[in-house]
Amino acid sequence: MKKFKSLTCIILASVVCLMSGCSVPSYDDFQPPPSKPSELKPVENGDYFIERDYTNIQPTVEKTVKTYTSSDGLCTIEKKTSYYEVTLNYENGTPAQIGSAYAEAILEICPDYPVTIDGYIFELFGTLTDEYNTDIIEYGMTTLKNSLDQKYQEELDAYAEKMSDGLHGIKSDGRISYEEAVIISMVPDLLRTTACSAITANGNKTESGKRISARLVEWFPGENRQLTGFHSVVHFKNGQNSITSVGLLGMFDVLTAINSSGVMVGILDVGSKYNEPFTVEDKICYSYDIRTAAESFTTARQAAKYIYGNVPKYTYNANFFITDSTDAFCVEAAITDNDGTPTIRDTNSQLLDGLIWNDPDILCVVNSFVTSGNADRITNEPVNIVRWLKYNRLFSNPKTKFSNERFRELLTSEKIVNSSLINFRSYSLTHMVVLDYETKKAQAVFAGAELTNLCLRDTFVTKILRFRSG
Repeated sequence: MKKFKSLTCIILASVVCLMSGCSVPSYDDFQPPPSKPSELKPVENGDYFIERDYTNIQPTVEKTVKTYTSSDGLCTIEKKTSYYEVTLNYENGTPAQIGSAYAEAILEICPDYPVTIDGYIFELFGTLTDEYNTDIIEYGMTTLKNSLDQKYQEELDAYAEKMSDGLHGIKSDGRISYEEAVIISMVPDLLRTTACSAITANGNKTESGKRISARLVEWFPGENRQLTGFHSVVHFKNGQNSITSVGLLGMFDVLTAINSSGVMVGILDVGSKYNEPFTVEDKICYSYDIRTAAESFTTARQAAKYIYGNVPKYTYNANFFITDSTDAFCVEAAITDNDGTPTIRDTNSQLLDGLIWNDPDILCVVNSFVTSGNADRITNEPVNIVRWLKYNRLFSNPKTKFSNERFRELLTSEKIVNSSLINFRSYSLTHMVVLDYETKKAQAVFAGAELTNLCLRDTFVTKILRFRSG
């Protein structure tokens, strides 16, 4: 295989092309605007990429280290080497019983969970502001919890009661309270901490003729990366409404999920370009709404239309990555007129002026709206434009058809040389999920506690899910 060449000049030149015009006659009157120091960092040896080769290398099957099943049999947790595999059996229990069983199992198999989560929550508060107000956070938590579908309220309430053993209040005391147990299941809607990306290639771009989709989650892992010890794959077992969620232990909301029909969903933070005020009044949790979509619909188109219809109710702007074997969409959830109009984007949508994507068979999503007319947080924000350009460079080759192996090779080809370098596979990457619609299997990579692990441990875990159709 050919080695990748440096993208330094390509990326910088592309940024200039995107941000400038071609009809300026003179620079005589030009006054440069004030700007922050550049966030772009040089790469050692001037090379962004390394070559990976997964040919004939099968994903790892991790051994089960320990297993615990709740006393009522409704929750089973298998502790693997790098993650926890959880099965919640909604077919044999009520939502409240499931919530209580999940808490029981976590406390048994992971006794340091309460103290770790308590400390993490206060670290997370610190990333928001130095003067956070726990009363305001608790009010927001209570308001959003009360907006949930009744079955979600019941499971979360029972989980928090069992996990907290009746302790209440938000305080850093090494124990997890009822309120803190609820907060950890609505971080994206209440506090935010994600900076993600996603990409999908349709059958015209793959050797098998079937779609391949990938979803990367970047999440604040804690000052000591302690949350990397709580990776989880949770099987919500509920007949036709079954889903598998990839996230963190103890969370009932969804970051990335795949249902039994092969619909893949994921949420991506966008934020407001114009700093629109945050409110929880008359709002709902989009991280639970995407769970509802995954549990309820058999096609990506149905799920996208459902999310699109609820956009004005969400607390923050967000992107929703949704695919199945036939279609791929990004629902651009602009919740205020200043930030744009809710849009279901596909590969035929018109992009922002000057923004280029070279391959009509590939859909890419970063932490910005990119549809013409919506707020532009990409062309002037390095974290978004650099990732967009890297994806475009790696995947938009009209002569290339991807195998599953080659798709994964490209996703793990970036060099990780320092924490300041802008990558789609960055130091804050939590997990990566690749779904192959030819094999109907999903595979995942989980980041480790050591910073170096991310570049060294690109080991995919086999068969976190096999869906029945698509």
